[in-house]
Amino acid sequence: MDDEPSVIEGLRIFVNWNKLGFEIAGEAPDGAASFSVIQNIRPDLVICDIRMPGLNGLELIEKVNNEIIPAPKFIILSGYNDFSYAQKGIQLGALGFLTKPLDSEEIERELLRVVSIIDNERTARQENLELIRFTANQLYNDIMDGKRSEKIKRKAQFIFDIPDNSKICIVQFITDGGGNPTNYPVSNIYDLLMRITGIKNENCMFYNGNGSYIIVIHDGMEIFTSEAALTERLKKHLSSLDPKSYGFSSFWALVSGTSTEGVIDSIFSCGKRLEQLHTYCLLHPDKKVVYYSGNEKKKSLKDHAKTDAEIDFPELPFDSIINSLKGNDISQVSNSVNEFFDKLNNSGVSRRLYCICLYRLADLVRKMSYAYGVDGNSVILKFTRSINSMSPNCKILAHEMCEFIFKKQNINNEKPLFLLENEIIDFIKDNYRESLSLQSIAEKFSLSPIIISKIIKRKTGEKFNDYFNYLRIEHAKTLIASEDMKITSICEQCGYSDYSYFTEKFKEFTGVSPSEYKKKYS
Repeated sequence: MDDEPSVIEGLRIFVNWNKLGFEIAGEAPDGAASFSVIQNIRPDLVICDIRMPGLNGLELIEKVNNEIIPAPKFIILSGYNDFSYAQKGIQLGALGFLTKPLDSEEIERELLRVVSIIDNERTARQENLELIRFTANQLYNDIMDGKRSEKIKRKAQFIFDIPDNSKICIVQFITDGGGNPTNYPVSNIYDLLMRITGIKNENCMFYNGNGSYIIVIHDGMEIFTSEAALTERLKKHLSSLDPKSYGFSSFWALVSGTSTEGVIDSIFSCGKRLEQLHTYCLLHPDKKVVYYSGNEKKKSLKDHAKTDAEIDFPELPFDSIINSLKGNDISQVSNSVNEFFDKLNNSGVSRRLYCICLYRLADLVRKMSYAYGVDGNSVILKFTRSINSMSPNCKILAHEMCEFIFKKQNINNEKPLFLLENEIIDFIKDNYRESLSLQSIAEKFSLSPIIISKIIKRKTGEKFNDYFNYLRIEHAKTLIASEDMKITSICEQCGYSDYSYFTEKFKEFTGVSPSEYKKKYS
């Protein structure tokens, strides 16, 4: 952002942006135009002149910090006589400043420093967001299980940013994983959902297991509108969607309608409506985007997607199956599944209600497995696909599903907690050169990411990322002192793909650069 075309052209030509991990997303000749560009593009970094017409550089930084969340990082361009202004810019949060005339090597050094800061903050922000979303899902499940308390209400208001007396609506996006049967969220689907809904608050969107994403919306949001209008927006954006480009083969988008019963009761009511719509879609798979108010009068929804209280369900041992999965005797799992099918087959219910009972079983198993951090999506998907066809293998697949979940759930049950904690730390010590995350470790040990995070903090006194980098840098120190290797090779040996990030971390932990450390100790 500069009012001198030659400066903008110089930055474009003389800096290898791609090599440094950047691409030029936009440019502007003055402060007012700059704010508009920043607001529309939401860049990671802005390089702006201090002296610009309209808004000067300092006013631009202050306005962006106050009005755009998250705000981009800034580097200030200044003349030699603008040093006091540059200091003011640093106080406002700018990461650095460059003096004119610009030197390409100086620019590259500054950009390397800034990119590592941006990457570090993005990693920390993503880790925090994962924990918030995991907590949001646990909270949602507690509400749907009927739990009520003032603490739960306050937590829901805080996480979803819902004021009192709000009108609430919930959107559910359900994907069929196809060739990607993971029980964990896919980041590009979050990006898709934010784009098609217009949601700005990432906390209100979370993964609910088995390919299902929940979005909590309230009338305090700019994008809040009628469910009919929201449904049309979803249809418009999803009509040209290629599911395979996002890693799934098909999808449903369900809109609950609105509720004004208070935070907890509104979430519960909307969630129950989504369960009805989900059942309706399972029985009518051609319907891809549906909303409750537009379907509640349809006979098919009334007949086949009523609430549990309204449907005349046969007495089936759903609870026995779920309790057996939480137990430690696999024979009880087999017995409860056999009992379930014996009672269902002898109940004389219609084919449609028979299917609903099986879908309900799959949904209960899905919720239980995800709540316990068990990746059961592939076996649950296999079972649900057999339901509509009334496959003779349906009972066999139900056994496979439940026994798989039981075995995964019980992998670590007989181990004392201190042994399990030690195993987790040992696993990190053995694999720190690989690309580890809280999510991948959670999947390995069939625990939730938040539990893994707490164990690491308790055992090491450090957050996961800090401990992870500590192990890598300790290994780097050993290699530098004992091996005749290039610093770039050591960087790769320690698991870092970004040399500038490696040097930044090395200096953070040792107080000196890798080359200085090598001179001192090799």
